[in-house]
Amino acid sequence: NLLTLINQMLDLAKLNNGKMEVAAKQIDVIPYIKYVCESFESMATKKQINWMVYTEMEELFMDTDAQKLSIILSNLLSNAIKFTPERGKVIVHLSQIQQADQAYLRINIKDEGIGIKETDLPKIFDRFYQAEETTTQQVGGTGIGLALTKELVELLEGQIQVQSKWELGTSFEVLLPIKNLAAKETATLPLETATITIKEPLEIVHSYPPHTANTEQPLILLIEDNKDVAQYLITCLTPAYQTLHAIDGEKGIMVAIEKIPDLIICDVMMPNKNGYEVCATLKADEQTAHIPILLLTAKVTQQDRLKGLTQGADAYLTKPFDKAELLIRLANLQALRLRIQKKYTKGLLTSNKKKKSIEHPSDQFVQKLETAILTHFHVDSFSAQELASLLHLSRSQLHRKIKSLTGKSTSVYIRFVRLEKAKELLAAGTLTISEIAYQVGFKSPSYFSQIFKETYGYNPKAFREGSAEGYFKTTY
Repeated sequence: NLLTLINQMLDLAKLNNGKMEVAAKQIDVIPYIKYVCESFESMATKKQINWMVYTEMEELFMDTDAQKLSIILSNLLSNAIKFTPERGKVIVHLSQIQQADQAYLRINIKDEGIGIKETDLPKIFDRFYQAEETTTQQVGGTGIGLALTKELVELLEGQIQVQSKWELGTSFEVLLPIKNLAAKETATLPLETATITIKEPLEIVHSYPPHTANTEQPLILLIEDNKDVAQYLITCLTPAYQTLHAIDGEKGIMVAIEKIPDLIICDVMMPNKNGYEVCATLKADEQTAHIPILLLTAKVTQQDRLKGLTQGADAYLTKPFDKAELLIRLANLQALRLRIQKKYTKGLLTSNKKKKSIEHPSDQFVQKLETAILTHFHVDSFSAQELASLLHLSRSQLHRKIKSLTGKSTSVYIRFVRLEKAKELLAAGTLTISEIAYQVGFKSPSYFSQIFKETYGYNPKAFREGSAEGYFKTTY
């Protein structure tokens, strides 16, 4: 892509200095134009675009520079596909017209894309000009293609015109004079068409290993609209991580809420919602606020970095990045997760007498979690499914959220809360161990004592005696 961009800029420089020459040959342009159009058919098919190429003549021999004609067609065709929505239509119509004493080949390329506003029409052939409305689209651009196209058409002594209606579509008409002065090409070999970047629509995909194959491996969500970058990241991460991929910020937010990944790698410049918006949205939601986010971008200024960090990003990595640095950054974020898990397994937030107002979304969620369990802790049959329903989450969402915050499964965490409540009651000394066992939801005192010792390393009686004598520092 970089090479294509450089070549286009060099071509513009040659045109500007009058040093680009026309290598005209007399060829049958109809099959050649059809060949160039066919090279874009697969791109149109991927977007389910109705792609039509029809001509009013079967052959037309004329002088032209095939390579330059290819660049003209490629730029116009790629724009038509890029700016036409899925299930839209693109029509290429070839005809011959007469103006004064000169015959012309007329190439009309019409699309049902977003169109061009009337105020932008006079400027679209200017170098580096981009209409503001297109900058937020997934397709992007450089503002070079149409400028080069116009100058190449004029170099071939032709004309190019555009008609467009905003949100209805655009039609480009190219007129090339029909002349038969050059030597006839006996066999027209297909010339390579200009390389044009089309960002293919990608679905949310699971990479390998599959998400369910190894629950011990951390799950990373990649939010990246560039297919090549996403594939490279998946290649880097696959040995140590499970990965999911979303093609833009909006879909990324949906996947993050549904799957509750352990880590998120998010590009900054994306369609629908950019990386900053993704950060702000996920960090403000108590379901996803705990997930570490690594922003990945080519924007390297201090202002850009500060903007990302103020939106809640936990780390910032610039493109191009080194694989080793990426893995180290992710390892550091993993370590941050472990510190968070220790925080939420030291005791109960709801029992902290020194606590101040809880403002962090993750603390708020854990407090809701503890309150829901403690409200039903005396019910021995209280299940993970009931807890998920109380918190308005699916069972899998709740599991991944609790696992990420505490390192425990839902059922083990419910038991942890029961035991922490039991420690409070034991320290209070007003109930017997058997009464406490039944009150916190255990079916038998013996089983309660067994689990208590397995969890803490000492039995309930030893804890009560030690707590009374000040051996144990309680966390409430």
